[in-house]
Amino acid sequence: MAEFKKRLRRWFPTAQTLEQMRGFAWLGHYLRVHPRLWVLHRRGVALGVALGVGIGVFPLPLQMPAAMLVAVFLRANVAAAAAATWLTNPLTMAPIWGLSAYLGSFVVPRQVAAKSSEVMTQWAWSSPQTWPEAFWEQVMSWGPALLVGFPMAGAVLGLGAYAIVYWAWAVLIKQERRRRRRRSATVQ
Repeated sequence: MAEFKKRLRRWFPTAQTLEQMRGFAWLGHYLRVHPRLWVLHRRGVALGVALGVGIGVFPLPLQMPAAMLVAVFLRANVAAAAAATWLTNPLTMAPIWGLSAYLGSFVVPRQVAAKSSEVMTQWAWSSPQTWPEAFWEQVMSWGPALLVGFPMAGAVLGLGAYAIVYWAWAVLIKQERRRRRRRSATVQ
């Protein structure tokens, strides 16, 4: 675990370097006063990742600053929250939006939640230039279900990310303790 933390610390900027970056000076000052928001511990990192993933689901233009602000208020690891927003990218956008529409269809009445659009069911796989139009029409047909599903998908994915990071951190701690016991047993 100590080796893993050393590697992570090399990647993270310090509070002093954040104070020198344009736009993040306020955060560097705040982190210097409240260093617990930057320390690598299981609960803080797990909560930071969960916040980053949960906020990253929303198609907002400023996901990273929003995740960092929420992490400051909830006392989570700020760097983990900012990094976790990068889970949403052009490759993961379609599955996340599909999950959002699926979850939203449970809340939105059936007559409002639209089924597959005509363009989507008659998708022309042989002509890729028609794909964006078909995809956009499908997204527009989801409408209310998609909008209701974004917070639900954010909550589901965020809770899942929290559980995975918290569990993986616990496994790493157990492995490190076993390794230390073996070292001390061989020395004596």
